[in-house]
Amino acid sequence: MPVVKSDEIKMEEVSMEGADRIIKSNVIGPSEGWKDYTLRVFRIGPGGYSPHHQHDWEHINYVMKGRGTLTIKDDTKEIKEGDFAFVPPNTIHQFKNPFDEEFEFICIVPNRGA
Repeated sequence: MPVVKSDEIKMEEVSMEGADRIIKSNVIGPSEGWKDYTLRVFRIGPGGYSPHHQHDWEHINYVMKGRGTLTIKDDTKEIKEGDFAFVPPNTIHQFKNPFDEEFEFICIVPNRGA
């Protein structure tokens, strides 16, 4: 049974157009035995954001630390530690951190989106 210790996660900068102050790690996926999905951890620093984008797979999210916003289409909601979110496929969305603390969340996607 794979166990990934939180202090051993290796985070990498997200270097996509439209992203700023965001790092991520693919924590559990095919190499740990989960053949169809990948659990990723994202950290967005104060003032940071993900690209405003869409793709053909869904996201399942859980906020682990801090707070931020999630925009799906034209609807923006604040999300905070302990909240869950679902981003449907083929839907424009963006995560932002307009606050002064780090915003960290889990994002589960099908492997074609990892």
